[in-house]
Amino acid sequence: MSEHDKSGYDLDPMAVMRVASAYWDSSILHVANSLDVFTKLSKEGPATAEEMAQRCGVDARGIEMILMGCICLGFLEKVEGRFRNTPLAETFLVEGSPRNQRGIVSMFKNWVLPWSRLEEAVRSGAPVVEKQHDHGEEATRTYIMGMLHRGIPQAQLLAEEVPLQGRKKMLDVGGGPGIFSIIMCQKNPGLKAAVLDLPQTLRVTRDIIRDWNAEGVVETIEGSYMDEGYGEGYDVVLTSSMISQEGPDIVKHILRESFKAMVSGGIILIQEQFLDDEKTGPMLPVQVGLNQLIHTPAGRAYSAKEVAEFAREIGFVDLEYRPLPDPSPFTLITGIKP
Repeated sequence: MSEHDKSGYDLDPMAVMRVASAYWDSSILHVANSLDVFTKLSKEGPATAEEMAQRCGVDARGIEMILMGCICLGFLEKVEGRFRNTPLAETFLVEGSPRNQRGIVSMFKNWVLPWSRLEEAVRSGAPVVEKQHDHGEEATRTYIMGMLHRGIPQAQLLAEEVPLQGRKKMLDVGGGPGIFSIIMCQKNPGLKAAVLDLPQTLRVTRDIIRDWNAEGVVETIEGSYMDEGYGEGYDVVLTSSMISQEGPDIVKHILRESFKAMVSGGIILIQEQFLDDEKTGPMLPVQVGLNQLIHTPAGRAYSAKEVAEFAREIGFVDLEYRPLPDPSPFTLITGIKP
């Protein structure tokens, strides 16, 4: 065999297959979550495959393979022939758990069909599905609750990383479930916040504010970040996980209206899954950008460097950006209104 024929033999022959079949893993989780496997095991106790088939009302052969798949994914274990949750599943996948992330799993399951049309979106440069908010009250609630549970640990981390003692009034632009406002206010007594978002979203947000005993501290403002005028007198403005939804012109509009709403000395916090300066990764912001391609007219992946430059153009000074500590995938941009 010539040296040419030997080229590539030191490479992993399974690498391509692992990427091509990656959706098999997520499909197993989606089915288990939809069948309430983890909640049933938590509430009713460990079970054999046959018992789980009865609990879930499904075929025994099919559920056994789903249960085996969940073992391989780290969500279940098998002891003396009975399946039971691992701490990972018990913490994040059981209904009623304080750190329940079942809504996130449901959200990503809803995106399976849109992602199957990714090539269509790449060819056309246009969204191939309606926005989640256009699918009715229940879909909106599922989406916002998914954002809530995904946001709790990130909000706790941000509150630790960005001290806001002495700040009085925060605006959470496109704040969705309002969890960043709630936790930032809890961490900084004297701080009050307003969540600006669409009316349909805020109907869910108000329930969350009530559930977290944050009424009187966190209020809601019905509107859109596309509007002119976000109010006035804010010494903190936060945008989190929404810059990627829009094209550069709208991003600059958001930053401009935020600037106008702030007092001198106010701080802007821009939190996003940003690309590196060279735009070569990481993978998660690339995937977020592709998800925006599928769902929005102009959303994309940005680097922190280019968004910080947008903010500089608007008039913000002392701009800095840094990745937040692991396991957070977010980068934080900060700037001051002079």
